[in-house]
Amino acid sequence: MSDWELSTDRLFIRPMRVADAREWHVIRASAPYDPVTRSMDESVAMIAAMQARAAPDSDGSQQFSILGKDDRMLGDLGIRFSPPFNATAEIGFAIDAAERGKGLASEAVAAMVRLLFHRGRRRLMAVTDVRNRAAQRVLERNWFRLEGRFVESWREGDLWFDELSYARLVSD
Repeated sequence: MSDWELSTDRLFIRPMRVADAREWHVIRASAPYDPVTRSMDESVAMIAAMQARAAPDSDGSQQFSILGKDDRMLGDLGIRFSPPFNATAEIGFAIDAAERGKGLASEAVAAMVRLLFHRGRRRLMAVTDVRNRAAQRVLERNWFRLEGRFVESWREGDLWFDELSYARLVSD
């Protein structure tokens, strides 16, 4: 296993590959509060660009595939890394609609949190749509605390919604 591959009881997590991009696009397109709006080709190009990065944790975004032990894609973790001197990262996640409610997101987030802290990050954060109670529960189960509310910061069609900001420190 490479430095950025993780294994849990039910999951294998690794940096996303171009071969995963189509399944990832479909999973993200069905996300209830942040569906992907880019084209399939744009998703493939995005993952190809991420694979060309110097390292998964270099400044910028990196997608990680959440796979079942049978290598079937179950979802993803998206990490936006700050420059190393900031020692922070923002985490996001999505699980295939058919696999939700099984604790997979909590398991994947817990594994990634441990790795991020082990690799020198000291502060992790996440932002979620105020309506996305499932994501909030995943963050709360992983000891993220609610830090703020961004009022009418997310537009969906003609409607505006609030977002919630969560964070966790290595010392928590």
